[in-house]
Amino acid sequence: PGLLLSTMRALDNLGLDIHQAVISCFNGFALDVFRAEQCREGQDVLPEQIKAVLLDSAGFHGIM
Repeated sequence: PGLLLSTMRALDNLGLDIHQAVISCFNGFALDVFRAEQCREGQDVLPEQIKAVLLDSAGFHGIM
């Protein structure tokens, strides 16, 4: 519970503007696909940063 909200907040805190989110659940698994665009100027966000923030928001601290 609350994982989608924490994910959206984490992406927003990175300065990403979410344009689309598709969440599918099947056989106990969830697939989340987000389409986002950087909304803050002069602040490049690297894929590794996004991955680390998403893992952290899901409770996998320090996995990277």
